[in-house]
Amino acid sequence: MYKRDPQILLRKAWARFLLPVDALPLDIFRVCVGFVLLAYFARMFFEVADISGPDGLLDHELILRMYWFTEIGIFRPWMGSEWFYAAFSIAIVCCVPLILGYRVRFFAVILYIIAVSTYRRNFIVMYVDDAIMHLMLFWMIVMPVGKTLVIGEFLRMRTAAWEKWKLQTVPGATLRCFFWNLILLYLVAGLWKWTSPMWLDGTALYVVFKLPVSYFHEFWNASHIPFLKIFNYGTLVLEPLIPLMFFLRCGSRIKCILLASFIGLHIISALTLNIPFANIACAATAVLIFRKEIMQYLRGKTPLEPLETSKFGFAGAISLFMVAMLTFAMVSGITMTNWRTPPRVSQQSAAHSQDVPQLVDGRADGLGTVQMSFYSVLWLMGIAQQYQLFNWIDDRNYATHYAVFVDGNEVDADEMFIRSLRGVLLDFYIHNITWMKVPPEHRSELRQNILDRTADRYCRVAKPTGIVEAHSSFERIDPNGGPGEFDNEILLKFTCNHGKAVY
Repeated sequence: MYKRDPQILLRKAWARFLLPVDALPLDIFRVCVGFVLLAYFARMFFEVADISGPDGLLDHELILRMYWFTEIGIFRPWMGSEWFYAAFSIAIVCCVPLILGYRVRFFAVILYIIAVSTYRRNFIVMYVDDAIMHLMLFWMIVMPVGKTLVIGEFLRMRTAAWEKWKLQTVPGATLRCFFWNLILLYLVAGLWKWTSPMWLDGTALYVVFKLPVSYFHEFWNASHIPFLKIFNYGTLVLEPLIPLMFFLRCGSRIKCILLASFIGLHIISALTLNIPFANIACAATAVLIFRKEIMQYLRGKTPLEPLETSKFGFAGAISLFMVAMLTFAMVSGITMTNWRTPPRVSQQSAAHSQDVPQLVDGRADGLGTVQMSFYSVLWLMGIAQQYQLFNWIDDRNYATHYAVFVDGNEVDADEMFIRSLRGVLLDFYIHNITWMKVPPEHRSELRQNILDRTADRYCRVAKPTGIVEAHSSFERIDPNGGPGEFDNEILLKFTCNHGKAVY
């Protein structure tokens, strides 16, 4: 029997990996990402007072003491709010040349540094929008974008520019590394959901929609569960199948069906869950996945002889190294099934202690040594990724409800407890549910710090006169649509004096 030489096969695979690709789809994607980043940094600008600024809800000095590695960034403890308004203003301005195609890599580097420094400063309330936005900026730096859809070239050449862009090709290695990253994202996110009892019994999506992360969490009730089960199981099946789109032939019917499902998944998620930027950016990757179909439509079926030679280069090496480290980090995480899902301490335990009690069942809280080695390398590159998305729902199916009274009269609780997703994440810390490993010696301090800063912010914003009481109801959502379990307590009681809470 004839056997192929493994070295020949390897050389052919490498040559295929390096094949040039059309430049235009990459730059269509660049423009989409630029607009999403513009909206993302605009929101960061408006969150300065509550989140990034020194007088907001986060004690950044405490975060730095708990996680010394978050100091790696451009923001310093002594900086006032004006520094953060300036930084996010610069970021908003830098998004414009990224969109227009002017010195793309230079401005992407500036945006990447700001994005990485921001998620590190606000580490305990970092979430999927932050993760995907800085990841997209990493790929804007290493991918060969900015060769087409350039405003200056269009103004000079007009129609001729478009004809030129349709023929432009660029090295394809970094794009294929980006596809590797996307395959990893959907494969890990999809397969990990199969470890969740709620996803398997069809109730996970109902519980997700009942969480404060949902725009319409008060709308959903038990009568919607049969309907939501359809989408629950659809997500469970679809996510692990999404990577097939990267391997199916151009124009395949199955590929088109997967495309419609893929875009539908992200658009529905963006419309229902308060994580719009990650969903829109991920949906935009369809331009790259279907780049051949797009160019076939624009150029006709005549094959194009690549104008660009196959190159690997420094950007390709960095891309390949990053996705290799990311793969090792994700695969090694298989042994840490509960690394981010410590259970909530029972109220009975809490009742006997003035401090926030310790976690009690001994499950893993944080990463192991092997995982930490891979994540540390990625961290030094500015990358913070973890693709276990919504598989934690069985342990974190809680919702918070607040009532605020001034001299016995109920007022708007949203003025005290902000309802942004970062505010919701802080709610969980108040109620002893953590999203990452919190050093035991700092758990009580962190909780009290959040409460104190919440009270101070309310004094500055609402300026109440009289005794303020904040009551909390912390509900464990019943996946079967029942009334759930409630914990009720008085969180805060204070008066205000010159913008500060007095207990």
